Amino acid sequence: MPNLRCRRITVNRLLRGGLVVKLLIDIGNTNSSIAFFDKKKVEKRYFIHTDREHINSSAFKRLIGKKLLKIDAIIIVSVVPKFLALMKKSFKSIMPGIRIYVVGKDITVPMRIRYKNPKEVGQDRLVASYAAVRLSQAPVIVIDFGTAVTFDYVNKRGEYEGGLIFPGLRLALKSLLENTALLPDVSVIKPVKGLIGRNTLGSINKGVVLGYSAVCDSFIKSFQKKYGASINVVATGGDAAFIRRYTVGIKKVFPDLIFTGLSLLLENIK
Repeated sequence: MPNLRCRRITVNRLLRGGLVVKLLIDIGNTNSSIAFFDKKKVEKRYFIHTDREHINSSAFKRLIGKKLLKIDAIIIVSVVPKFLALMKKSFKSIMPGIRIYVVGKDITVPMRIRYKNPKEVGQDRLVASYAAVRLSQAPVIVIDFGTAVTFDYVNKRGEYEGGLIFPGLRLALKSLLENTALLPDVSVIKPVKGLIGRNTLGSINKGVVLGYSAVCDSFIKSFQKKYGASINVVATGGDAAFIRRYTVGIKKVFPDLIFTGLSLLLENIK
C-alpha cells in the first residue's frame, strides 16, 4: 500500500516551493500531444498514438516520470471522445484526486462564437484561435496543419467567425496512394526545388507540397480581400514550419499554439 502521508508531505513541499506544473494535453484524431507547463513556459513535449481502444496506464506513468508528484492540474482539449474517456480513467488510476479540466465541459473558451451552431466547432480550433488573438491580436487567421488543415478566422472584435476544413497533407497523400494502382509508395514529404518533377516520386512530392502552399496563399488572399489586408496570419501544427517555406502569406509559426491556449485557460481558473 502506498505511503499516502509521504505523498502529501512531498506535494505540500512542492506547492510551497512553487514547483508545481500543469499537464497540457491535446487529443487529436491521429496523435495526442502532451506537454508540461512550468513557470510560464511549455517544456517537454510528447506524442502518443490516439488509440481509441486501449491506453497503458503503466507506460503513461513511466512517460510522465519524476514530474508525477509535481502535477497539480491537468487540462485536456479533445476531438476524440472515446480516447478522452480512456485517458481520464488512466489519470485517475495513477493520480487519484488530480484535478482534470476538459475544455468545452469544465472550461469554456472566452470567445463569442458566430457559428450557426456553436457546439459544432472543434474545441481545439477555439483554443488555438484564443491563443492566436492573445499572441498576435485580432483580426487573425489561424492555419492548423494537422490530420486536417483548418483555417479559422477571428474578427477585429475578437469573435470567432468560422473557417475552412480540408484534408491534411499526409491524409491526402495516403488517399492518393491507396486509390491508385501504379503509383509508388511515398510516405515522407520532402523539400522541393523547381516547379516540376522529373520522376513519379518527385512529381507526387512537388504536387503535394506546392499544391498545398498555393492553396494556402490563395485562401489568405481571399480572406484579405474580404476582411482587409491588415489581417494577421499565423500557422501551427506538424507541417506548418515546412509549408511556410513555400508560401508568401504565412508570416508567423507558433508550434506550441494549442499549449499556449491551454495554459492561458488555466490562468482564468480561480
